[in-house]
Amino acid sequence: MEKHSVIYPPYYLSYMNGVLSDTKKVVSTTNVVGYVLGLLGISMIAVTQVVTVLLPLLFAPLVCATFGFLLYKTQPFNEPTVVRVGPSPQGNQE
Repeated sequence: MEKHSVIYPPYYLSYMNGVLSDTKKVVSTTNVVGYVLGLLGISMIAVTQVVTVLLPLLFAPLVCATFGFLLYKTQPFNEPTVVRVGPSPQGNQE
């Protein structure tokens, strides 16, 4: 064998030999779909865990808001009565 002065990159040599390079083996359509579905699954697990932790913390504010709304709606909407302390402005004493 004779030595060459030019150094070929590995992907060029594997292409010349008819063998798929490592990059082409790693990046394929099925692998990309698998990676995307895996990340989607992990994201869904993380979201459900966060919701499971935070859901009980929403109970007290929800109950307080409901009772406050009910209390507000059950109050009569009459004109406020003015309570005066001291002599009346008309000066009628009966």
